[in-house]
Order: sequence, then structure tokens, then C-alpha cells
Amino acid sequence: MNQLPNQISKHYQTVLNRLGAKAASNAEAASFFAALNRQCTFSPAENTTAPCELDDPLGAANYMAAPRLVHQYKNRCLLLTTSTCFSYCRFCFRRSFAGQGESFISAEELADVCKYLSEHEELQEILLSGGDPLTASDRALSELFESLRAARPGILIRLCTRAPVFAPERFTPQLLELLKKSKPVWVIPHINHPAEISEQWSPETRECLESIVGSGIPVQSQTVLLRGINDNVEVLARLFNDLVHIGVKPGYLFQGDLAKGTAHFRVPLDKGVKLVKSLKKEVSGLSMPVYAVDLPGGGGKVNILNTRFVREGENWKTIDENGKAWFYPF
Repeated sequence: MNQLPNQISKHYQTVLNRLGAKAASNAEAASFFAALNRQCTFSPAENTTAPCELDDPLGAANYMAAPRLVHQYKNRCLLLTTSTCFSYCRFCFRRSFAGQGESFISAEELADVCKYLSEHEELQEILLSGGDPLTASDRALSELFESLRAARPGILIRLCTRAPVFAPERFTPQLLELLKKSKPVWVIPHINHPAEISEQWSPETRECLESIVGSGIPVQSQTVLLRGINDNVEVLARLFNDLVHIGVKPGYLFQGDLAKGTAHFRVPLDKGVKLVKSLKKEVSGLSMPVYAVDLPGGGGKVNILNTRFVREGENWKTIDENGKAWFYPF
């Protein structure tokens, strides 16, 4: 199993230090410190691999259309721009790729991607992920956007990033201008806990998100449901309501993927369903994300509450529209 680097960004360490300094006298600060610290600090539990866990939990290798380009869904594709991150989340589902030394996408690789885009007009969106695309320079990003726009002028770009949480200083006026120039662009930040966007503990992240929204760039968040971090109604309700007040639409709440060494982060599916049903009573439709799971091995993303799962042995089973069975561990 590829081990993720032990790396915490300067900003996230600052947030941890703020929380840690108050933890002895403030129960909420202690709880928040534990939740944030667990996300990015190595645990020996990562060395234990469950039988159900996979090197490629989403089955991306089955849908590689070009080096770094995944075309699984008809109208959208995913580009793995880099393996580099600001910090390395210990629950990462791309741990076989993230942090493994792959540089930013080369000119040759990008040319192959653009050729594919130009030949597939059914593609309406491209997700830029990795790693984190924003670890690259503005110049590299500008060249990437310009190449994508030349190949497909109207394609919607989704910029998937953890930078607002890990490195809010990355969103300079120059970067915001680049994003506005490259429209249509959506920023998709990964945010898991209310302390990550708190005025008290991380005002820089909050200001960063407000600056993106204020620039007219649409923002939709994604969150991973994580055991011992955000797996309770109060924490999630606080997070999603706070995001909406900033102007960020909560998009997805993801059930944990079956990446190797991540079992200690996963919430049982039936517990997750109960939690989300309770959450729906506490937040508005505007604040409520879609509770989703990527079916292991390449089954694709499904809305859990709209999907019928039945218990079969040690797994939950669902049947897709083609009659194929997919399994998620109990």
C-alpha cells in the first residue's frame, strides 16, 4: 500500500494551534481540535487493510480515456492534474496516486486530453482534481485553462480543491481574476467540519470563501462523512448552515470510499442513513447536500436515500439499471 506523506499546511497547523491553545479550558475547542487533527495526522490504523479495501476503490482504471483523464459518465470527465496536495487527508481515496511524486500535467499529456475533448462533444463538464490543482502556479493554471478552452470553448470547468481550508492565501486577486477570465468555472471546495470555516478558529478560510463568492464565481462544497469527526447531526447541521450563510451551496455528503487503510474513518452505511434522515429535519433544502456513495469497483455515484440497498451476508447490495449487483460492506 502506498503511504501518504505526513504533511500539514502552514495555515491548517495555525488553526490546530489556535484550537490546541484553548483545548484544556474549552470543551468545544478540544472537540474541534481532535476532529481536525485526526483528518491530517498519521494513525497506525492506516497500516491495517480490510479485505474489502482496494487500491482503486472507484474503479477509475476502467474508464481511463487518456493519461490522467477519466471518462466514466456520459457528459463529464475527470482530469487528475497533479498528485500534490497542500496537506494530505488521511482518509484519501486516491492514496495510490496522491503524494506519489507525479508532477503537474505535462504539455504532451494535456495535448492528448484536449484532443479527446475536441472529439467528444457529449462532454459538457470537466472536473479538475488530483491532488490539488491549486498547488500549481498561476502560469501553469492559465496554460491549462487556455488549452481546455481552445479545445472546447464552452465546457464547464469544476475546480475541485481543498485550498480554502488548507491554504486560503492561495486565492489571491490574481487567481480570482484568472478564474473569472476562464468562465464558466465552478469552485468545489472540500470542507468537512465547521471549525474549518469558523470566524473564531479559521477566519482566513471564511474570508477566502467570501472573496470567491463575491467575485461572482459559483461555489458548491463537498464533504466526506467521517467517523469521530463529523458523524453527528449537530456538527453537520452547523457546517451546512454556515456554508449557506457564506454563499456556498452544500453539494455532496460522501459515504467513505473503500481505500486501503481507511476503515477507521468509515461510518456504517445504515448509521449514515439514519444520521442523514435526522439531519434533513434540522436544515432547509438549501442547506441539505446529497448523501452519496461511489459504488466500489466502478459502479458510479448514487444517491443513497434514493437507492435500494439490501443486506446480503457482510455487505449491502444494490442492483443497477442493467441488472448488475454492486456491494458495499456492512
